[in-house]
Amino acid sequence: MKTLEEDIRMEKIVREVDLFIFDLDGTLADSKDDIKAAINHALKSFGMKTLTDAEIREVVGNGITRLFKNMTGKSEEEKYETIRTYIEYLESHLLDTTAPFPGVIETLSSIAKRKAVVTNKLVRMAERVVTALGMADHIDLIVGSDSTPRMKPDPAPIHLALERLEVSPERTVMVGDTVDDILSAKAAGVISCGVSYGFGQREDLKDAGAEIFIDSFSDLRFHFL
Repeated sequence: MKTLEEDIRMEKIVREVDLFIFDLDGTLADSKDDIKAAINHALKSFGMKTLTDAEIREVVGNGITRLFKNMTGKSEEEKYETIRTYIEYLESHLLDTTAPFPGVIETLSSIAKRKAVVTNKLVRMAERVVTALGMADHIDLIVGSDSTPRMKPDPAPIHLALERLEVSPERTVMVGDTVDDILSAKAAGVISCGVSYGFGQREDLKDAGAEIFIDSFSDLRFHFL
């Protein structure tokens, strides 16, 4: 049973919103193993050391594209080819093990407000995942890395979602598991909600300015109306 102090604390962080924006990988979809396989395939293809689970979590939490773009001793052409190899492999193995996190489908179906996915995945890949995992009927819009000139942590993808769904930033929450999600939310002026079960680290999300944290997706119902 919750104490009075816990009830008061919970009351203080309940927000009324009109739009929920969700990251995909690490927030809605548990895609760690498929992403790990794609990253390591690309690295191995170019003679580089593969990464452990802990290293994969850190890499994804800080941006997969940055991993390949920051490879030392590689030409720009090699970096581009590594990214292309990663995308091609992932697209062929997009749903080998990827599944919704616990409580995602039930919680999405219970939210009567508008819902969007803003992800750094290509739109066509994000659409496949959302559809295959049974989320499509609950999502009003998908914004991907190819929807705007700049990806998260730039606010452009969130701005696009706000514009298309005609919702103000003050009435919107961005729910995500990485620093890029939180920074994008802060730059766009929307409420930022970090999840502790994805790729990012709680302390990093806190340092980036996350206003609210949830430990499971179904906990959203305790914080938003």
